[in-house]
Amino acid sequence: MSIGHLNAALVAAACPPAAEASKLGGLADSAWEALGGGPSDLVFPDEFVGVWDVTSILTKAVRRAQREDLDRPTQYQVCFSRNGGGRVVYDRAFNTAAMLSMYYDKTMTFTDRISWNIDDPNVLTLQMPSMSVRTRVTRRSEDFPQPDRIETSEYVESVYETGADGAPRIKASQCFTKYKFRSEQAAAADGGPAIVATQVVSDFLTPFDGEQAYLSAMNKPYA
Repeated sequence: MSIGHLNAALVAAACPPAAEASKLGGLADSAWEALGGGPSDLVFPDEFVGVWDVTSILTKAVRRAQREDLDRPTQYQVCFSRNGGGRVVYDRAFNTAAMLSMYYDKTMTFTDRISWNIDDPNVLTLQMPSMSVRTRVTRRSEDFPQPDRIETSEYVESVYETGADGAPRIKASQCFTKYKFRSEQAAAADGGPAIVATQVVSDFLTPFDGEQAYLSAMNKPYA
């Protein structure tokens, strides 16, 4: 389980234009919710629209590779855009590319490698030179416990394929995030961030990890 602390300051008020129409439409959104998937996408206040500069600090980690990054600030950008229905949502294509660019030290561009539809947000595919990755949100929830707070949760299935004879690798994870936000004016008054978020990412075993290990885990996170 890894826990990250995020501070953000607004640097622009525009994102790439949203798709003009949904591939699935409102009926499909209703069907997703009726099947227990939760809301069709995470929705944020209008104040979130834009590209944000982010400073992220990993404060706890399980894996050794992650532990090496503990307490080290990293910077990247996050974007929130309007979808075809006018709702403010997480721009998963922009944000995935931004995160990957950070890890690859901006030596590779990812915009053309990512396929995602803002109005059909549950599936994102990434084409890399040596493999392809397909992520699919299988369940989500969103709560607004207070006017200035948001809590979101998404369960994601990721499929890694190398194109070789080997079977694809399957990963299951949950991303739980708590947001606290305020106006830009309030943030500017004391020089602090407009948005603060705490995020927990948990990994789960799947049947592809072996039946015995999967059953023994009892649907509890292993990392």
